Amino acid sequence: MLSNIPKQPELGTHKTLSISCALALMCIAIASSTHAADIVTPSDNPRRSALDNAVDRAANDFFRNRCHVGLSMVVMDKGQSYFYDYGSTSRTKLELATPQSIYELASVTKTFTATLAAQAVLDGHMSVDGDFRSSLPDGYSNLSLHGKPITLRTLVTHYSGMPRDIPDTDVIYAEKNYATLPSRLIALNRGFGRNQFMIALHNITLLGEPGTKQAYSNAGFQTIGIGLEKVYGKPFAALLRQRITQPLHMTSTGLALDRPEQFRLVVGYDRDGQATPYHVQNAGAAWGLYSSTADMAKYLRWQLDTHDPVIRLSHQRLVGTADKGDGMAWSLETDHGQSVVSHGGGSFGTSSEVLLYPEQHEGFVLLANDTCQGTEGELKAMAMSIHAADAE
Repeated sequence: MLSNIPKQPELGTHKTLSISCALALMCIAIASSTHAADIVTPSDNPRRSALDNAVDRAANDFFRNRCHVGLSMVVMDKGQSYFYDYGSTSRTKLELATPQSIYELASVTKTFTATLAAQAVLDGHMSVDGDFRSSLPDGYSNLSLHGKPITLRTLVTHYSGMPRDIPDTDVIYAEKNYATLPSRLIALNRGFGRNQFMIALHNITLLGEPGTKQAYSNAGFQTIGIGLEKVYGKPFAALLRQRITQPLHMTSTGLALDRPEQFRLVVGYDRDGQATPYHVQNAGAAWGLYSSTADMAKYLRWQLDTHDPVIRLSHQRLVGTADKGDGMAWSLETDHGQSVVSHGGGSFGTSSEVLLYPEQHEGFVLLANDTCQGTEGELKAMAMSIHAADAE
């Protein structure tokens, strides 16, 4: 087992970036890194098809910023998976990733948790707007404010009023010291497991009335995980295996890695190019998963199945407008009139993005082993640029 710690979304905003912000971030990164334009990045891209060439252009633009280290991508187009790898799994040796290379998914984990919650709703174990405290082991009278309790709707859309993290991390993040951030969060979370979380959950105060203000909360998704355990009577990890990873044959996806899987785990790097630790297991339902593009291709296929009632429910808009809203963890937007479903994530040293065009039966998973400034937004912009080029 690995003993690691996650990085939280910076300033509570890493769930996803708007389409305009994502494109702007990519342009800034490219413009500031023109001296690396002539460097050839190692890749397994065969460069034969229009899609290959669109991916290659976008990836080469991405690697103009020499802060980036490696990139693994899968594109799902009308049921066919296309895999691409660029750069290296480590700064200390040139080793191209493969579809079997393992990355931290970080907050993309939340989409798995939300999908399990959608299944619980359809199974009659949870409701979208009922008092979520009925799904928790204890009363938790503190998880209500002004007569309004937390609900699944407010939890999955970050409108619950819950703090960002339990234990509280606001002071650490306010300092914006990325060099000391990992060690301080590791120390804070050492020995803080499920039982400690449930005790601490009794002592928090909601920061606002549920449903009134959106504020990113990892603690909210960990609370959903606790609720899922209660209503199904099984550990969260077992629910993931039983209801998602085993049915989809995702053999390298989980909350912990065995020894052979650890050898396939890429090295992550911070914005200063320093190798970073991995997340601790108490990241759980909020950002605790590891996976590979080989496995995530199977997840993509499922998430693009609009006939599946679980997928339809999890992608249903719960707050916001048609142009900018939120479903069950997923951000919902439009891109030139086309529906876009997405979620991003960031650990100490890994950035991730899942982006779906359901109506076009097209999806992307992009995993990078760095958390350079703006990486997550660049990944989203890359997927969108490939989609636009492929549609021409």
